[in-house]
Amino acid sequence: MTGRWLLAAVPLALGLAWLEAPPLAVFAAALVAVLPLVGLIGDATERLAARLGPTLGGLLNSTLNNLPELIIGGVALSNGLASVVKASLTGAILANLLVSLGVALIAGGIRHGEQKFDRRRLAVNGSMLMICAFCFIVPAMFSIGTPEGTRDLSFEMSFVLIGMYLMNVAVTLLGGSGGTSLPDDHGLDGEHAATPVWRSLLVLVTAAAALGAVTEVLSHALEPTARQLGLSNTFSGLVLLGGVGSLGEILSGFHFARRGRPSLVLAATVGSTIQLVLLVAPLLVFAGRLMGEPMDLAFTPFEVVAIVLATILTRELIEDGKANWFEGCLLLGVYLILAIGFYHLPE
Repeated sequence: MTGRWLLAAVPLALGLAWLEAPPLAVFAAALVAVLPLVGLIGDATERLAARLGPTLGGLLNSTLNNLPELIIGGVALSNGLASVVKASLTGAILANLLVSLGVALIAGGIRHGEQKFDRRRLAVNGSMLMICAFCFIVPAMFSIGTPEGTRDLSFEMSFVLIGMYLMNVAVTLLGGSGGTSLPDDHGLDGEHAATPVWRSLLVLVTAAAALGAVTEVLSHALEPTARQLGLSNTFSGLVLLGGVGSLGEILSGFHFARRGRPSLVLAATVGSTIQLVLLVAPLLVFAGRLMGEPMDLAFTPFEVVAIVLATILTRELIEDGKANWFEGCLLLGVYLILAIGFYHLPE
């Protein structure tokens, strides 16, 4: 987990915001403060999951790993930053597929050599990834002619996505091996089993509340900081917010890869991405409808292209059921290329 000493940045960020310090200082402190809070949420989730058994625990772990993205997106949306929310979702998807999986393949490859994945689970996850990419293509195509009409389209599509998520949960709970929410090798069963449930819940709720407060500060400082540094809101949301929100998946993927648990790596990276699209994205669309904010699933063409390319590349690299450290380096290289592209993308 991220060093606990970084928690000192939480009161620092809140204090700087209260004192109306320069936006750049507030933004930097808040960005650092997010890191340990995301780590705390991931650690508390894993400890809580270990007490609930492999099925419920694995489902809870993969679901709550996306809690930081939901909190960051919800707070940014409440501040009228719908485009930043979409960018952070894009950034989280790219970070999960390219950075988290890339780091995991490098870490596991260096320690264990070539890593092998369950071909059947790869086929299920690969198909679900393509469906998730399709969910972004449809609104983008309709937005070309009727941009305002995509809000109703996205709202209706969100019900379908939630339905797919619930079916995924049902398959996981009833069938165990058919869904994408649960790894096969039950890797959450004992390492943290001694931690009381109430303590894990307390840490989880406290860290989530603190993350909401820090994200509120971060959202207010984002636009002036981006202008000062010459960055677009899209780049800031995609690389900074999206990357920080995916820290839990990056740490989990690295941890499981070092332990030689490839199916857990798959759940922490690809499985988490699928749940991000099926659960977090539609929940943010619903939240936008309740807040009166124009949130939809019509992402910019470059965001859609980046998501589709990352999806296809990830599927191609691991489709044969094995991967090595060099393929992890390729994934990281693609992420850097896309980040450079978004840096030069006009607002």
